[in-house]
Amino acid sequence: MILLKFFIVGIFTALLFPPFFMTPLGFIIFPYIINLLKENSIKRKINYYFFIGFIYGLGFLLVFLFWIQSPFFTKDETKNFAILSILLPIFLSLFFGIGFIFFKYVKNTFYLIFFTPFIFLFIELAISKTFYGFPWVTYSLVLSNNILGFYFLKSFGTFVSSYLVLIIFIIPSLLFFSRKLKYEKIIIFIFHLPFLICLFFIFIFNENYKEKGKIISFEVFQILSPIQNPNKKLIEQDIINKINQSNAEYLVFAENNYPYLISDISNLSILNYIKDNQKVIIGASRLNKNKLYNSFLYLEKNNTQIFDKEILVPFGEFLPFRNYLKFMENISGNIDFTSGQNNRLISNSDINILPIICYEIIFNKILKDINKNNIDILINITNDSWFGDKIGPYQHFYHSRMRAIISNKFLIRVSNNGISAIIDNNGKILQSSNLNVKTNLYNKFHLKYSNYQKIIHKISEIYLMIIFLTYFIFLKYRSRYEK
Repeated sequence: MILLKFFIVGIFTALLFPPFFMTPLGFIIFPYIINLLKENSIKRKINYYFFIGFIYGLGFLLVFLFWIQSPFFTKDETKNFAILSILLPIFLSLFFGIGFIFFKYVKNTFYLIFFTPFIFLFIELAISKTFYGFPWVTYSLVLSNNILGFYFLKSFGTFVSSYLVLIIFIIPSLLFFSRKLKYEKIIIFIFHLPFLICLFFIFIFNENYKEKGKIISFEVFQILSPIQNPNKKLIEQDIINKINQSNAEYLVFAENNYPYLISDISNLSILNYIKDNQKVIIGASRLNKNKLYNSFLYLEKNNTQIFDKEILVPFGEFLPFRNYLKFMENISGNIDFTSGQNNRLISNSDINILPIICYEIIFNKILKDINKNNIDILINITNDSWFGDKIGPYQHFYHSRMRAIISNKFLIRVSNNGISAIIDNNGKILQSSNLNVKTNLYNKFHLKYSNYQKIIHKISEIYLMIIFLTYFIFLKYRSRYEK
């Protein structure tokens, strides 16, 4: 019965995230988890905690990652392998099982309440850092659709924001399960006061940015290029027509929108149609020295630049342990893409662009290049056709929106089938498209001086570690409270 309860709670946890955003449920879910742990903790063995964590994670991830099955149905030869889509939720659920083992060593209510956010944060960090990393599973994503959440993200970054989300969700537990802990409540409030002060100042000074340079115009094209059997000549002609018709300075197409495999960028036919004042950005598959790359192409009349995707999708763009997993070549193909080694920077006389291809947008590591290269704007090209029309494209979009807020930069996002958008540095959607609708978005704006708040984020991470150590030391000597 207890396993069923945790499985159902896991399912409801997924509803906190996009596209559902049923945020108030968090104030019920996490106190209920704490209550379940509190009532069923007497003389339980390690395997008990592992299994309840695993079952909770499985319920959560089967819903949260339901879209993972969609790529299997894009080709007839992969449909029979759709059952393999449950392997990722099962694998990631192991992290929840391991994380829940720590609950065995939580000795009283006070421990349980205040170490719960840290245990869940540990699980998130483990998932994002282990093996190839999968930071898609982050509780900060809950904040990506409300203004107050934007200030959390802008102030503290991904992981600290996740912790603060979790600590807010357990407030009812603090109020109802630990009425005797008056002194400790005051201490906890004082511990978190610096976060509130930081939020206040970010709120006050958030809009005080200077405009940078001239007004820049962007046009984003969502062309709905089919995954299977595309009419390459028709797609190329469509791209040429859009170049001829557009008056924007920057024209942005999606990942792999250029229909042909290229080997020499200087011979691209579309270069002949680019006007003197135009810059065209488009994704393409590129062959160089017998190596295949997923590339971000920047094209001007007399200037071409290339960025090759650095963070590749396991089982999508390359097959790990290929010699041992030959049977999966029907899914991933028999040729691996190669990870790019070039600098993550596209630059011209006007702006410095951070190129981001597809799911690279979910990785915090790309933000390291923002200050190094004095980045002005983020451009994310992607092809979400693989995600179908389920929740995957929406989750990917909100990850992108969150990245714009955390980096404090304008973001141009263009997907082959949606959701494309132009988003400012505060997370405001200036324009966006609907899913699976052929469209184009045009906007012009001043970029702003808005430096990535790396120092603030690092300080908040260090301070969070101090809080954890303080809890640990304090609670070590405060074990007199009721279990």
